[in-house]
Amino acid sequence: MFLALVLLVSTGGSCGKQENGTNALAGWEKMGHEDDPSEEPSENPSTNESTDPDESKDPDADCWFKTRGIVAGWTDVYAPGNEYEINYMKLAEDHHLNSFSIYNADRNSQDWKNFMAEGARIGVKFEFQEHMMSFLLPRNLFDSHPEYFRQDKKGNRTKDANGCPSSEGALEQVFLNAKDIGARYEPTNHKYYFWLDDGGDICYCDKCKGLSASDQALIFENKVLEALKELDPDAQLAHLAYNNTTEAPKNVKPSEGIFLEFAPFHRTWDHALSETWAEGNSGWNHARYLRVLQENLKVFPKETAQVLEYWMDDSLFSSWNPSNLKPVPWSNLIFQDDLKTYAKYGIRHITCYCAYVGPNYFRKFGYPQFLIEYADGLYNFRKE
Repeated sequence: MFLALVLLVSTGGSCGKQENGTNALAGWEKMGHEDDPSEEPSENPSTNESTDPDESKDPDADCWFKTRGIVAGWTDVYAPGNEYEINYMKLAEDHHLNSFSIYNADRNSQDWKNFMAEGARIGVKFEFQEHMMSFLLPRNLFDSHPEYFRQDKKGNRTKDANGCPSSEGALEQVFLNAKDIGARYEPTNHKYYFWLDDGGDICYCDKCKGLSASDQALIFENKVLEALKELDPDAQLAHLAYNNTTEAPKNVKPSEGIFLEFAPFHRTWDHALSETWAEGNSGWNHARYLRVLQENLKVFPKETAQVLEYWMDDSLFSSWNPSNLKPVPWSNLIFQDDLKTYAKYGIRHITCYCAYVGPNYFRKFGYPQFLIEYADGLYNFRKE
């Protein structure tokens, strides 16, 4: 099966005001100067701090950020014949990256197997972050089982995106397919990512209409994790807080092993997150993002929470047009400030897209020094 990562641009109205009509900035001007939100207890029973007996043997034990990763395309990180203008393996070895999520690779090819072997030699873990719902609930089931799929606001079942989490048949299909995919796309760090459809709407049937997008996602995720646990008792599964699932779930609890993956796609990278008034092009300001991060950390374990960032995502900055690459608007000052913000909230795991930062980027703009600043920044950061 060939799994491709698809990112769609989502636009919407202004999100500068909360649903109750109050300004999203209210009460956030002194963020970080009052009670430390990273000290707030989580409602999740599995949130005790790690007491891994092997942690003291870890040469990186004093590093604050335990996961220091990238998400990239295969043609970005592997370019035979181009003498590896950007040698991602050497970058990882010299600058202490320890997690690669690579999409669009032929997992059966010898090139991929060699790449993984080299990663294993230097301590890089491999995982696969993908939008999976169309594989978990194949659309070709719609004609025979429309009840598996979501109901739109007009009362029509549609196979355009996601499914109906109140359908036992749909959940059974998700369970079976998650087990099949998990067996064929096994990560080397027990961390799985079975994201729902990018930008897809939710189900509005009578059983689902009281559940938010995050609630509905979590129902599917709990079922996926149940399947993965049969393959890997140590399996963890990401709850992707992104687009319409950014708000914390309120009616569904995560199973033990679900970890938060917080992806602030609608922020702006021209300003640090600590500048709470700053607003992205879809109306999301940083105050709102930090509020929902704090709310999610009351539901999901803090110590496993992970951030998926876009500081280096040239697919985003080039509007998903590889023929018209733009330079990554990297600011090491903003990056360092963002690390302080995330650390303040107790985040210890960070990955970042660097899609399109490959041979063509090198030829057009030269070596992307920001890759080194990113890796070094994560490795050298110490929480104040």
